[in-house]
Amino acid sequence: MSSVQDYMNARMVTRDSKASVLELAKVMVDWNVSSVAITDEEQNKKVIGILTERDIVKSIAKGGSPDGITAGSLMSYPILSIRKDQPIEEAALIMIRNKVRHLLVEDSPPPSAHNGGVIIGIITTTDLAKYLKKRMKETTITTAAAREDEKEQQQQPSSEQLLLSEVWELYF
Repeated sequence: MSSVQDYMNARMVTRDSKASVLELAKVMVDWNVSSVAITDEEQNKKVIGILTERDIVKSIAKGGSPDGITAGSLMSYPILSIRKDQPIEEAALIMIRNKVRHLLVEDSPPPSAHNGGVIIGIITTTDLAKYLKKRMKETTITTAAAREDEKEQQQQPSSEQLLLSEVWELYF
């Protein structure tokens, strides 16, 4: 079974909550990413939210100026996250239930931790699509192999089929 860490992206872009939305839009283009994890300088750069392309587009469509809006005022929070050792199917379920396209990935926290693990990456619907593509290939190969086995079984009579045909010929 595949886990989140098998498909997550550890190359996660972060910026401070005081950065302008215009700056973040440029960062997204430069890094070819669809979201930026937003941190708080006053909390030792702890991830406090996420800003996505959709957030920026909605803001601009409503008349907001991307240069005059800070990431902190537009970001989604509280953050949704999943542990790296969770099944990837669980990530898909969380995204579906919460109608989001991005989940931050946490390292598995030590037993003494009370507020989760450290953010180590991100998993998106694009990553889920890669997983599904791989699964579809595996399923197709497995299905093709099963069909091939079925054809061989039909072409090569089983010992039971041989016995029945011999009985048929013997009596009729």
